[in-house]
Amino acid sequence: MVKAVLNERKEEMYLSDEEKRMYNGELGPGVQKAMTILVKYGEAFGAERMTRVDTCHAGAGPMPFAGEVLEGVEHLRAPCTLHAASAGACPMGRSLGLKEEFCKSEQKSQGTAVQLCVSKGFIPAMSCAPYLVGNIVKPGDVFSWPGSSGIMISNSLFGGRGNRDAFGATICSAITGLTPEMMLHKKETRYAQLLAQVEGLDAKSLNEAEIGAIGYYIGAIAEDRNVAITGIPAPISFINAKHLLSPMPVSGAVSLCHIVGVTPEAPTLEAALGPKKPEITIKIGKKEMKEGWESLHTAKSDDVQVVFFGCPHLSIAEMEKVARLLDGKKKADGVRLWVSTAEAILTIARRMGFVDIIEEAGAIMVTDTCLMGFPYDRMDKPATTAATNSARAASYTARRGIGIQYGSFEQCINAAITGKWGG
Repeated sequence: MVKAVLNERKEEMYLSDEEKRMYNGELGPGVQKAMTILVKYGEAFGAERMTRVDTCHAGAGPMPFAGEVLEGVEHLRAPCTLHAASAGACPMGRSLGLKEEFCKSEQKSQGTAVQLCVSKGFIPAMSCAPYLVGNIVKPGDVFSWPGSSGIMISNSLFGGRGNRDAFGATICSAITGLTPEMMLHKKETRYAQLLAQVEGLDAKSLNEAEIGAIGYYIGAIAEDRNVAITGIPAPISFINAKHLLSPMPVSGAVSLCHIVGVTPEAPTLEAALGPKKPEITIKIGKKEMKEGWESLHTAKSDDVQVVFFGCPHLSIAEMEKVARLLDGKKKADGVRLWVSTAEAILTIARRMGFVDIIEEAGAIMVTDTCLMGFPYDRMDKPATTAATNSARAASYTARRGIGIQYGSFEQCINAAITGKWGG
């Protein structure tokens, strides 16, 4: 091993000979730039060495950054899918009511970066849920992903080991095949620090919006702590697990949640907690679930302008559910109904007849983007209310000044058909 002195405090990160060659520019300017960024990133968090990364997921990144780190790169050293782009850059941006000039600008800037990345070997999944399209993390795999929902699911449900990396770091990891070994890569940092005990609820009967409200409530208290949850017995559907986990990084900054008896690292509560007692213990019942729901349901009016699903992107099972609820029905005039998924899932759903049913009901199928951050202020006719079953999206959308009606698949579909919440 060789040493590289990296900062003014004379702390040292140990680099292998191959890593040193990357750092010194012997493998090209892009690799050198990427390695330099990763070294600085690791040094900032006290990492002592690099570790091999098994899978990456990245945003295409803005130009000129993408061009700089990909200069001279002939192939990626770790497989990497691409994240969803902005709504303006997706093919149906205009159909969603976004202004023409905004769409043209977004498509030009992001299209250039995506084209460059794909030419270097990035896989254009264009999804916030890469696990739906083949980028699957196995227990113990080290991953470097952006998108707090995917990070949360891969750490918790799949037993992978990854931190809350930024887009720039994930691109650099794909280029070098490396990431600094730190934080949640290490077993001793993965034990739960907050224990949430679900009591007085029939967890198996909860719908995705109810369990999402629980996740949102827990995240706000946990902040950046690892979580363990008891009282949610196996089996739990993937849909409900996704909706439970995805809001925690939004109301808080949670990256790992052990569901005792369900997730790989939590066969028992003792295994989830490790050698220490939890810093915080909370109980979750009907009162707490209601508080979570009330913090998400912010609309002052029952009028419904937009109904959307797909944060994170819908699985094929969720596509089937939407199609079943819409079969033979039509959305109300004046209501926009958006259903978002990955292009690969859309292809399967189309073959199964789900897409025909959904589109016949008046919905727009949306791919390549995440509706969580939809730019309502860039619409030709801006909306002021939106309904969704995603606690994650409800929180982000409310921050944009949009009144949110929050509820289950069934409640949201009913709102789309009637034009009224609870109608």
